[in-house]
Amino acid sequence: MADELPGGRTPLHHPSGPETCQAGRVTPLLVFDVNETLLDLGALRPAFRDAIGTDAPMGEWFARMLHGSLVANHTNSYRPFDLIGVEALMVVAQKLGIDLDIDRAAAVVGGMRTLPPHEEVPGVLARLAAAGTRMVALTNSSHDAAVAQIENAGLSAYFEDVLSVDMIRRFKPAPEVYLAAAARLGVEIDEMLMVAAHDWDIIGARSVGCPGAFIARPGVVWGIPADPPDIIGRDLTVLEELRLP
Repeated sequence: MADELPGGRTPLHHPSGPETCQAGRVTPLLVFDVNETLLDLGALRPAFRDAIGTDAPMGEWFARMLHGSLVANHTNSYRPFDLIGVEALMVVAQKLGIDLDIDRAAAVVGGMRTLPPHEEVPGVLARLAAAGTRMVALTNSSHDAAVAQIENAGLSAYFEDVLSVDMIRRFKPAPEVYLAAAARLGVEIDEMLMVAAHDWDIIGARSVGCPGAFIARPGVVWGIPADPPDIIGRDLTVLEELRLP
């Protein structure tokens, strides 16, 4: 039997019906997180090995990026996500006793701009777009980095907009980010579906009434002590089972 998630759900649930908005309407607009959800961070492993001799701390590095973004929210010290990434990598290197040059650290983190998409992503997005599904990206990356990421991954044609937390200088999962995205897109918050490989992103969206779809990429589990969304899949193909306009 599959391991159970909080609330007694199994790790993967493919819904028989559509994910609906709180008002009972079928969700018309998919909002995608970018890093890990669409793009494969694993592509940075060679650069990590070259810079610090091992790729083992990649998970800690990304967690420190997220930690830095939360601290920035609470201390009103917003700065670009890639800069926080450089700071996090310098700390990881220091813990390993490695004197990493800041320019070398920036080059490693800069590799996030050229991450490839996960294998199924282009095909799923192409089919959703062909069906007329509205799609946007919403990311903690700075706007110029986010645009570069989507363009370099060959995904630009599928999104009507690429939104960055730069627009309000607050990082996800701050509720204001999702509200700002809805306002920018001209929809009600419950008319969006947040698609993310991060439980905290889903929870942030849910806190202001935006439903979510959790993408359980390899090594990614739901870890927040709250019920996961009804839509959970190993990759984006789970979205093709929804009846979207």
